Amino acid sequence: MKNVVFIISLLLLSSCINENTLHSSFPIQLLHGNSAKVWVLTKSSDPNDRNVAAMNNYRKSFIFYSNKRFRDQELIHLGSNEGFKGKYTVNNYPNNDIVLNLNYSDGSVYYFRINTIGNQTMTLQDINHEEIIWEFTSLKPPKI
Repeated sequence: MKNVVFIISLLLLSSCINENTLHSSFPIQLLHGNSAKVWVLTKSSDPNDRNVAAMNNYRKSFIFYSNKRFRDQELIHLGSNEGFKGKYTVNNYPNNDIVLNLNYSDGSVYYFRINTIGNQTMTLQDINHEEIIWEFTSLKPPKI
């Protein structure tokens, strides 16, 4: 009887674990905040990067929506129809890279490796230009 219980337990445990369940999944809600989330570019590894404007109001920002759409615009245009829009996907690769694909409505596509992501910060590395790393912070609610 003990052998039967042991064999059944072993079969149950081994059938629950397969190659597909061992891959980590990306916490997509950190990117879009379960609705829409604004990420503002605060730092670039390229000191001459024009996307990090000297004036905070003109910094590049991304708004990621939970319906897999995004808007790329300057912070000063937040809430308007200015800027570029498109669809995004997040893919996990076998080498444990998590890649953000930005498919703009004009047909251009950009690929970024997500190096780190949390509730307030995100670091993206341009796959085509490995030396360029962007650091983002999300907008915080005002203090009252």
